[in-house]
Amino acid sequence: MAIRPEGVFHCRLFLLFLAFCTLLALSSIAQGQAVPRYEVFGGFSALRFDSPTIGFADYSYLTGWNVAGTANITHGLGVSVDASGDYGSDLNAYNYMVGGQYALRKEKYQIFFHGFIGKAQNTVTIHEPIFNNNNVVEAIKNGFESVGRDYVAGGGFDWYLTPRYGIRVIQADFLDTHTFSARQYDVRVSAGVVFHFGQAGRRRTR
Repeated sequence: MAIRPEGVFHCRLFLLFLAFCTLLALSSIAQGQAVPRYEVFGGFSALRFDSPTIGFADYSYLTGWNVAGTANITHGLGVSVDASGDYGSDLNAYNYMVGGQYALRKEKYQIFFHGFIGKAQNTVTIHEPIFNNNNVVEAIKNGFESVGRDYVAGGGFDWYLTPRYGIRVIQADFLDTHTFSARQYDVRVSAGVVFHFGQAGRRRTR
């Protein structure tokens, strides 16, 4: 399944974003067991889109990017923003969200849970056959876009490599979206790199 040109462009922007965050993280001074003030995530995303609700014969499996940022208010509670773009040959899906996140932190890892609300923006390409003067069939691609609300619940697992960055081993989200006058139940799985900045407090020790 081919990735459309806009998907390639966004993936290049995403790689530049990762490189920028890496430089910032490497230039920061480690804070021992400090809880980071800010956490920035960037990684790969895979989305199972509920496309039968908009006329497809089966589910669509899309791939793309996912970025997120969290500002930690307390030891466990934070406010997060999340954005993702997933692409297929006939369908693109974007999600832009904001909400709360709670993390259970240990020395080498954290388990987190979050809930978001936001906007879903989906574009479908339809191939319409027509006939020219020589009765030769031609295909025209028409893009139809729909924007609607987005409710998300999910969580994940981060493994700390250093106090300044780690690996998001998995993030799994259930998306309840409403576009094209229909309700979709989508599943998104992401993985990538997490960068930590600043200090919000100290991790609790037991």
